Amino acid sequence: MKKVSNRRLIAILAALLVISLAWMVLARVLPRGALIAEVYVDGRLVHTADLNKVREAYVLELPHNKVLVEHGQISMCEADCPDHLCVKQGKISGSAYPIVCLPNKVIIRIVGKSGVDAVSGR
Repeated sequence: MKKVSNRRLIAILAALLVISLAWMVLARVLPRGALIAEVYVDGRLVHTADLNKVREAYVLELPHNKVLVEHGQISMCEADCPDHLCVKQGKISGSAYPIVCLPNKVIIRIVGKSGVDAVSGR
């Protein structure tokens, strides 16, 4: 096994750092596709919003919950459930984790432009 010189190792690490920084800058600058949020109550779709097109924040009032819709993110701002886990989850801006209020049967999830969930493929 060949020994890697310190200069070569530093050059490799510097290149990786530059590539990582460029990736982060491009991810913020380049336009993304539609960021569609869907709100379900008891399995029924009750509201859809393109979060990239929201100019002014608004509150969606449901029977037992209130949902705050903002530019680029969505959150459960109020609930009458006993544990308030859905409110404590905070704001979401991607499809990795939905917001779920089990007692009130409310689900908020973000899907891609075509309406296909980026995680489950449905």
